[in-house]
Amino acid sequence: MSPSVIKRDGSVANLDLNEIRDAIAYAVEGYPLNSLELESRVNLQLNQPRTTKFIQETLVNTAVQLATPKDPEWLNVAGRLHIWNWSHEVIAKRGYGYGHYDVFADENLFSKYTNRLKVYSQADLQEAVTWIEPELDKVFDHAGATLLTQRYLSEDELIQEVFLVTALVLAIPERMDERLSYARDFYMAIANRKISLATPILANLRFEGGSGTSCFILSVEDSIDSIFDNVKNTARISQEGGGVGVNLSRIRAVGSWVRNKPNVSGGLMSWIRILNDTAIAVNQGG
Repeated sequence: MSPSVIKRDGSVANLDLNEIRDAIAYAVEGYPLNSLELESRVNLQLNQPRTTKFIQETLVNTAVQLATPKDPEWLNVAGRLHIWNWSHEVIAKRGYGYGHYDVFADENLFSKYTNRLKVYSQADLQEAVTWIEPELDKVFDHAGATLLTQRYLSEDELIQEVFLVTALVLAIPERMDERLSYARDFYMAIANRKISLATPILANLRFEGGSGTSCFILSVEDSIDSIFDNVKNTARISQEGGGVGVNLSRIRAVGSWVRNKPNVSGGLMSWIRILNDTAIAVNQGG
């Protein structure tokens, strides 16, 4: 009996090894690697029906294991396979992939992303979709691909779409007659990795209330109210993916007077611990 596979839509079908070979061929294209080396090392444990996702993840893990200082390209292969799997999951979930205007239709774009994008006409958005270059999904190694999908993408987003929407938002302040041109330049620079976006920009800018600032400096006054107001500010900024620096120079030193009593102040260390624990507890973007 032929091994079975559980597809993304829940249906069960016979395993088609040619589909696995197609994925491997896609991933090794352009690298001095033998696709048969990956195919021969994959252990799919086909004694029971396996999901498509399990098969793809097994391919990714096997490619990572093949990477050596002599053949580091296997990490790039693993990155391509990871994104291949992510993209197919998204397409199966929403019903379309790259090259479709649906992602920028009113019911999708403006219900999910910032309303500021309404400065663009429907014709502008339809043109913007044509800029997407799916081949640029191939440029990430395993670490980069995993970071993108786990930290920056929502479960129904494709990588180039995120880059494009971010570019459109970045171009909003430009003059109306130049805005689309700037957006295209921004997209090409981001997608070709000529610029690297800070976490708040890539993770949050496209959403309502998203920040375009990555680092913040807080100044704390020598009072309980100021200290704990800024503890809260630290938590909020970190939650939105920002980095925080805190100026504590105004807080009195250890042994200082407090309410007319000498040698009472515990100094900075207790407050530093509170701020540090807050930043850890509310991790960036968490």
